[in-house]
Amino acid sequence: MLLRSLTKHVRDQNWLAVFLDFFIVVVGILIAFQITNWNEERAENDLANRYIQHLIADIRSDIADIETGFRTSEWRLAALTELLEKSDIPTIDKSYNPERELTTPRVSATDNSITNLMNASSYTRFLDYHSPTYVSLVNCGNARLISKLKPWPCIQSYYAQYHEVQLFEERLLLLRTELLRAQHDAGISLAGNLPEEETLDRIRNNAPVAAAMSTNRLWVYYHMDVLEELGQRAALLLEALKTNSARCDVETGSL
Repeated sequence: MLLRSLTKHVRDQNWLAVFLDFFIVVVGILIAFQITNWNEERAENDLANRYIQHLIADIRSDIADIETGFRTSEWRLAALTELLEKSDIPTIDKSYNPERELTTPRVSATDNSITNLMNASSYTRFLDYHSPTYVSLVNCGNARLISKLKPWPCIQSYYAQYHEVQLFEERLLLLRTELLRAQHDAGISLAGNLPEEETLDRIRNNAPVAAAMSTNRLWVYYHMDVLEELGQRAALLLEALKTNSARCDVETGSL
């Protein structure tokens, strides 16, 4: 209909009407473009909000996982301390890194039977390392979408620290493996295969076992320390995600 009107106006040399026809066409195209942009913007906002909700769920899961790992390492620290002290081996509570002095906390074992202590002394609980939403965001490469996530620098910082904890846990796993090997070489089983006094005597008189237990004790405390720091960053990121804010500052230590 508009084309017929335009043709008629050109034939009649009604240039004002031709101008109005062109004006209507241009305005219509601009409105269509604007509606398309609005729809795309709304779709991107909806997608960004969905990503934020998924990230919130992931971080909440991480916080629960971090708390479980912290409690498990606290339990293991208590067991290693108890075994070393029962074996009359000194336990050093002060240690240092380039940034600060660290004091290993004194945690009491809830069950100090030798079988329980031996089991707890090597039990570990590491992070699950499951971050599907973050991986999806990184892989999508959508700069406009990512720009809508105001906590994005906080998200990157959190997962970088998460990765550092993962590397730390890999080293801790190697130390635990060395401890188990030293204990087995000394004829000591996690199942408590020996009477209590004989178990303690073998720990006391076997330098590799005593050294491995002391080293693991220190690193288990370091594990608690890095998990606590990661948990603080996770809590701050969770609040930033809830408000879509870039505020998530935290004092960081050394991993």
